[in-house]
Amino acid sequence: MNQKWTRAVLRGKAQVIPPVCPNCLGEGTVKFRYGYKGVQGWLTRTTYYQTFTYCALCQPQAASAVGLRRWGVLAGILAFIGWIPLMVVFTDRVRDPGTGRPTDFAAGLAVTAAVVLALGGGILFYLAIRALKRRRRPLRPDQAVWGLAAFYTGGTHLGFSSANAVYQAARLEWIAALVKANPEQVDDAAYQALLGAARPSSAPGARPFGPT
Repeated sequence: MNQKWTRAVLRGKAQVIPPVCPNCLGEGTVKFRYGYKGVQGWLTRTTYYQTFTYCALCQPQAASAVGLRRWGVLAGILAFIGWIPLMVVFTDRVRDPGTGRPTDFAAGLAVTAAVVLALGGGILFYLAIRALKRRRRPLRPDQAVWGLAAFYTGGTHLGFSSANAVYQAARLEWIAALVKANPEQVDDAAYQALLGAARPSSAPGARPFGPT
């Protein structure tokens, strides 16, 4: 995730998700649910899911980005599987003719070479898949990023604060729309800073949709 993304902390377990595409800011017409893990998620063994609303043009690209994650897992598995035969081949090549066994130094070099080649092959495989996906669904001029443009990243304090919900988005305007739809979950200063207006007591007629 790019460091320039905008972050908002809301108070509460359920939020109204604005019907605005977080990537191009067009009308959100397609609901799309996906998760975010990040460092916090790995530490707490949790994936944070939320349903966002993308436009009909951006949603297929976002779905392609979610699919790319699975290809990344597959690339890691292939790299591990490829490392084993490479290690066997390289170790056999460095056997000492006299003892029939490799020295500790030669065995270490063989294992290292196998790891580097297998890892490099997995990375190249992943990059090739990513390039094909981006060529098939290229970044449009009106989009902020390729793929996913907003995330629900859990609560604060490593996810242990259930009273808060943290969102990050590629566009400041989408974060502003989120805050506008949930005025009771931010303070006056945050609302004023994002929207340039006084915070109302609540958003009339809105029904929160909580991440699960």
